Amino acid sequence: MNPNIELKRGVLIAIEGIDGAGKTTQTKELLEALIKKGFSAVSFKEPTTGKWGKKIRDIALNGRSNVTAEEELNYFIFDREEDVRENIEPALKLNKIVIMDRYYYSNIAYQGVLGIDPKEIHQKNEERFPKPDVVIILDVAPNIGTSRIKRFRKEKLNKFEQEKYLARVREIFKEMEQDENVQIIDGTRPIYEVKDQILNIALDLIEPLILEREKLVLRGEVWP
Repeated sequence: MNPNIELKRGVLIAIEGIDGAGKTTQTKELLEALIKKGFSAVSFKEPTTGKWGKKIRDIALNGRSNVTAEEELNYFIFDREEDVRENIEPALKLNKIVIMDRYYYSNIAYQGVLGIDPKEIHQKNEERFPKPDVVIILDVAPNIGTSRIKRFRKEKLNKFEQEKYLARVREIFKEMEQDENVQIIDGTRPIYEVKDQILNIALDLIEPLILEREKLVLRGEVWP
């Protein structure tokens, strides 16, 4: 297998869903599978560990206190500006596959529940940041998500992980299915089944972007 299959352009894949849906697990699975197949792929997680990401994590741990919904959304946008500038855009310019463990669709859902118009959040982000080629939303019921957090992470639920809140977040995620680049899949199935479905979605997207010479190499018709 060619260790570095070249693409015509970079590809942006966002994996979304409520807390405990399996985003981090499936991001890692997809990254490993694509690299094993010979693609140049990277993954990033939001919120980041930078200045603004730390503020967001503090809200999750300690509550919103005097932070308004608008301020909270701005924290995410400032954090994403750094992530796009330092990580996402450079990788896309190198024609890599970028996999996001959360992206701005989480803002649409989580901050949308706080009273900000989801369409406004969507527009504000699309005006500034690269639009994903595909958004894969892992759908699970809130009680499943929270039980996974407690069982596998051995953690207490943070302020973003309360079931009533997550139920409303899930509804906004499900409403996104009408968007042409969004695919919602059942996140309650076994990890390997979810992994295979996500990989197939990714490969269907990537296949037309493989350079013609690379396709011949993959079929063994020319030497790399």
